[in-house]
Amino acid sequence: MRFRAVDSFRGMAAVMVILFHLQHLDLLSGSSFVAKSDIFVDFFFVLSGFVMTHSNYAKINNLSSIKPFVVRRFKRLYPLHLFTLFLLLFFETFRYGIDRYVVHLSNTIFGPDRTLLAFISNLTLTQALDLFDTVTWNGPSWSISVEFYTYIIWAICLVLFRKNLLVICSICFSLLAWFIISHQGNIIYTYDYGIVRCLYSFLIGMLAYRLSQQLSFAYTYWQSTGIEILLFGLTIYFVSQFTHSESWLMPFLFALVIIVFSREAGAFSKVLASNRLEFLGKLSYSYYLNHTLVLSVLDLLLFKIIKVPHSSLGELAYVCGCLLGTHLMSVFTYRYIELILQSPSSAKPQKVATHMATA
Repeated sequence: MRFRAVDSFRGMAAVMVILFHLQHLDLLSGSSFVAKSDIFVDFFFVLSGFVMTHSNYAKINNLSSIKPFVVRRFKRLYPLHLFTLFLLLFFETFRYGIDRYVVHLSNTIFGPDRTLLAFISNLTLTQALDLFDTVTWNGPSWSISVEFYTYIIWAICLVLFRKNLLVICSICFSLLAWFIISHQGNIIYTYDYGIVRCLYSFLIGMLAYRLSQQLSFAYTYWQSTGIEILLFGLTIYFVSQFTHSESWLMPFLFALVIIVFSREAGAFSKVLASNRLEFLGKLSYSYYLNHTLVLSVLDLLLFKIIKVPHSSLGELAYVCGCLLGTHLMSVFTYRYIELILQSPSSAKPQKVATHMATA
């Protein structure tokens, strides 16, 4: 079963993360919604917990069942991560040539965030386990790092505590609550405490799925449509208005959105479940990991080499180019990179399970 409407929602969230990384432009700097759209990473984490519980909860019963689960997740996450990592290495080498022979670049070549040690850490998916003072290489990949290890922790807990969710949640949420309180409600962490952020949202996603299986919705088509529109509006409002001290509440809102839209009972969710919009959801992992490279390449090309002025028109061309370039690159990587380690049956587009994602 695919949650098609939620998958499309995930695609839109990935686009908002791209715009978040463009907020330095005058064209987007006035939007509080764009400025806080990094919170949609928590939407990915909640959705991952929801979908992983749906697709793997019943399969993880003993220690021997953990290994195939982790291997499957590794095969799903790692090819694109590795591909983008080496592309960024190539691009940084290209920047060195531009800086030396064409035009001096203001950004440091092979700076503190792109060292050999950081590269090795990215290869081992340990770049977001508080080993560095910043995100490194492909910045968004910090979420892939913590999500992979969250999968392992989750699977071990299911086996260790024999799927007693009361015990699992009591222990985990007690520790997480201590962390959240000691950090004044803030969960917006990446390279340092990203694993805490991911685990927190992932567990909420797990509980959201379990809750959704117990709930029976007796709403009409139009009532469901009204609820979906209301939730969509509330999401825009709260993303625009929340503060860091309130960020711990956002995964609960995302969980509610996922529960409602996964039912596909209203007009809005049915539109989101259409094939064209669902394809955006399929591309979301590629959007997420590819966009840093596309943004960097176009920034170098347009503003440093061609010297397009930073006018409204120039910035609009840059934003449109980034979105189009990310989309085209993501179509390629989704088809030829993401699924390269998947078996033929699981690699069919209609069979690919929502994973993040991340990211």
